[in-house]
Amino acid sequence: MKLPAGRKWILFVLVTVAGLFLDWLTKWLVVETCVPGVPVSLVGSFLEVLLVFNRGGLFGIDPRGWLPGFPVNWFFYVFSAAAVVLLVVYYRNLRRSRWPMYLGISLIMPGALGNLLDRVLHPDRGVVDFVKCDLGFWPFNPWPIWNLADAYITVGVVLILSELVREELSRKPAAGPAEDPGGP
Repeated sequence: MKLPAGRKWILFVLVTVAGLFLDWLTKWLVVETCVPGVPVSLVGSFLEVLLVFNRGGLFGIDPRGWLPGFPVNWFFYVFSAAAVVLLVVYYRNLRRSRWPMYLGISLIMPGALGNLLDRVLHPDRGVVDFVKCDLGFWPFNPWPIWNLADAYITVGVVLILSELVREELSRKPAAGPAEDPGGP
């Protein structure tokens, strides 16, 4: 189903505002009620709230391990600001796309803004992560601790990639019977 052009911005703003608010609210609640490093079981050891402060990047990888003195916060300020600008420009230029593409980009925005907000407001502690899942098998054991912003980004990327694959598959002609180039 195609999303009408005028409604794409309503979707973008609503998803961004709601997503950013929920990300901020959950992080605030966890910081106010949990002790860092002490897990709170939600569903046994399968799903826990575990407050950690991530000063690194994706999956807690800290580039200062390879490059001592690397300005992690400044890198993420610039990277996140550039990502926000690129997302808005890309979204604006989307023409007649299907809703998964619009929703995917709309979900990435509050994810990028939520983690950027953590770094700007609390540069000394980094990003608040708190969801710990343990599925009990590789590669999900242990799985990095995450937050709603990370989930938004992940779901957004999956939606965009699945829509790009769907579009690519729909462009390929259906395979018909093989033709003999030599003829009769």
